[in-house]
Amino acid sequence: MEEKYLRHKPLPIDDAARKRVKDLINQYASRSEGHPFGNYGDQIILQKYELCPTYVEHLHSQYDKRPVVNSQYPYKGGQIYTRKYYKPSDVDVWSYGLLTTEKFVHNGEKFEVPGSHHVEPCGRCSGRGRVTCPRCGGTGDQTCSVCNGNGQIKKTRQVYRHTADKVYSDGHREPVYSYVDETYYVTCSNCGGDGRVNCPRCDGNRTIQCEVCEGYGKNVHCFVIAQTLEDKVSSHYFHDPNVAKIQEFTDQYKNYRGQHHFHSRANAMRKGVFTEESELAGVLDSFIGEHSSQTNANCHILFQEADIFRVDVWWVQYTYKGRTYDGCITEAFGDERFIAGVSPITELADKWLKEARKKVGGVGTIKARKMLEQVDKLNVYGRTGVQAGIQARVDTHLNTLYNLGNDLMFWLIALLGTPFIYNFYDSLNPVMRYAHFLNDPAWGPYGWVPVVQCILFLGLLWFAKFYINESDHSKGRHLTVFGFVFTGMGLYLLIAVGILAVLLGLNYLGLPAITAGIFWLAWRVIRLALMILIYVLIIAYGILRWLFGLLVKLWHLIF
Repeated sequence: MEEKYLRHKPLPIDDAARKRVKDLINQYASRSEGHPFGNYGDQIILQKYELCPTYVEHLHSQYDKRPVVNSQYPYKGGQIYTRKYYKPSDVDVWSYGLLTTEKFVHNGEKFEVPGSHHVEPCGRCSGRGRVTCPRCGGTGDQTCSVCNGNGQIKKTRQVYRHTADKVYSDGHREPVYSYVDETYYVTCSNCGGDGRVNCPRCDGNRTIQCEVCEGYGKNVHCFVIAQTLEDKVSSHYFHDPNVAKIQEFTDQYKNYRGQHHFHSRANAMRKGVFTEESELAGVLDSFIGEHSSQTNANCHILFQEADIFRVDVWWVQYTYKGRTYDGCITEAFGDERFIAGVSPITELADKWLKEARKKVGGVGTIKARKMLEQVDKLNVYGRTGVQAGIQARVDTHLNTLYNLGNDLMFWLIALLGTPFIYNFYDSLNPVMRYAHFLNDPAWGPYGWVPVVQCILFLGLLWFAKFYINESDHSKGRHLTVFGFVFTGMGLYLLIAVGILAVLLGLNYLGLPAITAGIFWLAWRVIRLALMILIYVLIIAYGILRWLFGLLVKLWHLIF
């Protein structure tokens, strides 16, 4: 590479350039299916051909953080060395050979500082090794949870006793006996009648072992270096303004493969390490300043690496059938390829998406779905979100049409099939007529059989409609939207015929008589409840009216 730093360089448009651009555009077009352009690279006219490298810049820093924190643990005996550190600032954390690394990692450990250990009485228990039980407050017992502190448990039993006398007209009396509930008390077995039980936490001892010193009464205090090896990377990239318009390329800079334009590794970098070009140097210096600002007495930088990669990009502008388009050629992703900005294929995808959006909701919904399928085959970058939104509208509309067919067939069968069910069980059913002849003709439930079977039939139809409408039917392949309506009607008709066949089959097992009896009994219960409710309302109305009249009279008496 002759140029150390290059942002923009026009290149000659010769036969080699034309062939390279034509072949790569045709390869790009071949990755898309369903477009009418064929090898449209043979028909393009190359207008501009420029080298516009992209630069990717990284600064990677490995930090060694060593904050000093206080720590303590129970003193169980043993020798404690002479103390020479009395506060965290006395500790020179960098005088210890702790964790180190030659590569970028992120982990940590803790190290006790020799010479910082000393023993003190436990502050939690004042050196006693035990503390007052927090559960019972030091009483050693608590209220019995079984009897709530009463010492006795209330129980109930039934006894047979003299409850009244029957008086005859001649004055003679006879005792009347009956079972009544009698309350009695027994001593609580949990507390033995005391109402108090030992505290389960301290077992009645009033104190528990101190959790801080574990009962030893003393703690070892020391300083701990909580070392953390932490890496950080900052990145920036530079695109030529022409290349910046090509979204598919600029969105994927983290995947770029390029050649090293600059590399440096040092224990700690200083600003000005890169002086070749002010634009790149300015960003690198800002990264160095940002990373250095995070260091302090307890945080150093072990080493840093600065990398600048150059990704060669050739920006091209061409005309096809009088219209101007652009794109770029790059090896950033491992192989040489053409990445389109605005192209005939992207324009076609946008056109189909626009038309599909307009057609959704009417008879053109099937056409909209086909257009979306064609857009999917075009494999155009950046249209997935728009395509998914239109697809969701298409699926919703096709499901609505399918459910419309279900609803239409439901009402047709309900209006035409219900009278057939009623007439069959009312006059044509040989099984029920035979049962009616053998049993009591005046038995109430027999008259309910036709009504109950109609109710069951309509209920099962409604449940089937609800279940079908909750499912997704948009994947059906029909030439028109009416195919979804008719398919919904046909499927629902089959289900309705199945329901009717099941009900007629169960007829020969005597199920209609059983269900009719249940419905007949339920109706009598409901009717009785309604009558009781009406009487209650009438009585309540009378009471309220009497109270109102009484209040009126009191008002006149007082005032």
